[in-house]
Amino acid sequence: MKNNEKQYAAYWIDHLKMTPHPEGGYYQEEYRSKKQVSMEGREAKRQVMTTIYYLLENDDFSAFHRIKSPESWFFHKGAPLLIYSFEEGVLVCLELSDQENGVLQITIEPGTWFAARLKEPSGFTLVSCAVAPGFEYEDFELADRNSLITEYPDYKKEIIGLTR
Repeated sequence: MKNNEKQYAAYWIDHLKMTPHPEGGYYQEEYRSKKQVSMEGREAKRQVMTTIYYLLENDDFSAFHRIKSPESWFFHKGAPLLIYSFEEGVLVCLELSDQENGVLQITIEPGTWFAARLKEPSGFTLVSCAVAPGFEYEDFELADRNSLITEYPDYKKEIIGLTR
């Protein structure tokens, strides 16, 4: 990462008052709706929607995890970000970026294992994530490496690289 890119990432982390995220990277919750909804299969109500800013830099990554609500990712600035998700037993990789091969937005369906990392191990990416119904940590599951390898043995290398 060039020095000015490192300073630029540090600027956004400071400017947006971001803190380390449990799955990797930095985040700042930006919105949590006051309105709540009841959800089938969940005891507690959930906010209608929550949003965060999320930043990854260098070789850090968002480890494989899943949540119980749809999560949309929106590209803002920086380097291309690769989003990996298991769909019907196959590992799919999409590029979130403003580049020719990229998309500006991606939505991950509820219960889908997914992870993210920069396309190249230098630079940074700033995105927003929106979850509806809103995000709560009790709806979040960080993947266990060995369990995921057992479930998807053909993708052992990728799973090892995107779990902690």
